[in-house]
Amino acid sequence: MITLREAGEHDLDAMVQIALHGTRESAFEGVVCPDRAREYLRAHIHWDEASAMLAEDNGEIVGGVLLVASHEVWEQPLCYLLKFWVLPSGRGTNTARLLMSYIHSWAKENDCSAIYATATAELDAQEQKLFENLLKRSGFVDCGPTMKARIK
Repeated sequence: MITLREAGEHDLDAMVQIALHGTRESAFEGVVCPDRAREYLRAHIHWDEASAMLAEDNGEIVGGVLLVASHEVWEQPLCYLLKFWVLPSGRGTNTARLLMSYIHSWAKENDCSAIYATATAELDAQEQKLFENLLKRSGFVDCGPTMKARIK
């Protein structure tokens, strides 16, 4: 049974490993720095306007999300879905749906006016399409392209 729980300091090693795994599944060209990954993840665990939520199956982490509420220039903050992952062991379960439900709940609880997400993990075509379909089934709509210029 999949359950959700907030990430804590004791999860950092596992979360860094998940970042490494995600990089291997992605066509993104970059090298994961475990120390920077740890600090990035730690910031979301402790930041009041952020959330690091994990999905577990019998104590094993199978997915998670990183969210942040950003006021920018707005009276109500925007919710940014920064990271979303479902490990192979969580695929074919309700992990993604539970995480999507959490994202919407968190945004509502934090009085966000909208949730923004990009699908920029550079996954293979099938995984990419599955993620885009998940977003669309969860109420996301296209609102403009995401573009990338590789700096070498």
